[in-house]
Amino acid sequence: MITSGALLSVVVAGPALAAAASEVATFRLTAVVKTVCRLEFNGMSAPQSTDIVELGQLMQLCNSRSGYRVTMSHPANMGGATLVLGGQTIPLSNGNETVIVDENHAALRVSDAELHLNNAQAPLSSLSFRIEPKGAIF
Repeated sequence: MITSGALLSVVVAGPALAAAASEVATFRLTAVVKTVCRLEFNGMSAPQSTDIVELGQLMQLCNSRSGYRVTMSHPANMGGATLVLGGQTIPLSNGNETVIVDENHAALRVSDAELHLNNAQAPLSSLSFRIEPKGAIF
């Protein structure tokens, strides 16, 4: 037999328990971080031959969600030369710049880099590399 006090506590507690079970909290966090793109060479060594220059490891970092582009500036008429980046051979243009990486997403990559001159003449001091984000910059 249920006493009236026990029945009363079930009736009073019932709605409170149902309300606690149906409460749902939603939390959304939105943040905008600064666009960061960085390019570094580590471990460049002296040329082993007159034709191959080991540039070392190229570290590419860019957090642009639309991707990024890496461009190599070099003297004109280096059309026979190639850059080997992470095992991929990239022919240099006859102009002053060659796009060596074109990504459509953010990335962090470390790749070995070698310049194969193939009889092209270029002082190493005339080479430069630049990384640029695509899309909106924050």
